Amino acid sequence: MNKSFSKRVGELFAHIQDLMDTATHTMIHRVREKGEPKNRLLGFFSSFGDAYYKKYTDIKKGKESHTDS
Repeated sequence: MNKSFSKRVGELFAHIQDLMDTATHTMIHRVREKGEPKNRLLGFFSSFGDAYYKKYTDIKKGKESHTDS
């Protein structure tokens, strides 16, 4: 537990970002589960968001986590 304060704050922000990403992706997924939205704009953003998060997940899986010993 000898991590510097700046590293701990950076990791905290990474966890917050991941939480926001997960919440946003969940909302987009639920819109898609209900079928194609009748509103074309909502349908566009739902499709856009789904494609974004699929690619984003692939990119995150390709990178290893950096840890300090």
